[in-house]
Amino acid sequence: MADIDRRKYQRRALDLGVRFLSEGGTDETTGRIIDISEGGLAMSTDREAKLGDAIIAYPQGLGRLTGKVVRCFDGGIAIQFDLSESQRAYLKKRLDAAERGVPFIRLLERRAHDRLTLNLSSEAKLIGSGETFECAVLDISQAGAAIRADHRPRVGEAIEIGTLKGIVCRHTKDGFAIDFAALAQPRECA
Repeated sequence: MADIDRRKYQRRALDLGVRFLSEGGTDETTGRIIDISEGGLAMSTDREAKLGDAIIAYPQGLGRLTGKVVRCFDGGIAIQFDLSESQRAYLKKRLDAAERGVPFIRLLERRAHDRLTLNLSSEAKLIGSGETFECAVLDISQAGAAIRADHRPRVGEAIEIGTLKGIVCRHTKDGFAIDFAALAQPRECA
């Protein structure tokens, strides 16, 4: 009897680079996609990970994807995405376009919430340890904020900046971003 692939989503062998952060990591690392679907991806990487580690991945041209490590193998890891059905449908459109070699362009590249640009100096406090450090709020929306700081708390850490409370959801070139709603639902980023 023929071997049947029982996967829910079609795997695509796209040759794309991927930047990612793993749970507890403070630095982005890179890898190369082996295959990807709306349900997850397998990638080659030198970074070690453990089963169940939370991952935030940025595959080239596909946006931000969150999930957890479900398999580790020699020279790589496999991640199962933590996406809503609407996010999976959107990712499928992007994957279809990438597979055809056509760039997927959103007519209006808009965030869910408008951002207010600031450059407001402040002090950040890590809720778990009480550690404080200087920072600047670069922009803010209903969902989150971009923070400039020399100190980069680990992804997933709860933080308070003035009256703002949230979870560090990713690192940026100048600091990090926080998600206000993530205190109720960890590891979701605005």
